[in-house]
Amino acid sequence: MSHPVWYTIRMMIETDMKEKPTYELWYLGDRCNSLVKCRESFNAMLIDAAELMRCGREAGLSVGGIEICCVSADGTEKETVWHHNHADDKKKKVTR
Repeated sequence: MSHPVWYTIRMMIETDMKEKPTYELWYLGDRCNSLVKCRESFNAMLIDAAELMRCGREAGLSVGGIEICCVSADGTEKETVWHHNHADDKKKKVTR
């Protein structure tokens, strides 16, 4: 059984997260991270996304992608604010 104070604090944090809009980081269809919406969390998501892009390129992925979504406080509205598709990497290469 959890300590009552720890449980109370954890529930307060979870409740606080549910009342504010969040950014969610999705990679290959899986949610990787969720943070309260602010500039610092968006910057952190961009850093994580860049790392996932690097890992995907090293693995030679040609399908799938990364997406950062803004989710409303009640979870009913989702908007993509940044995305990258590994298939686009192949198209951008220019041969001369």
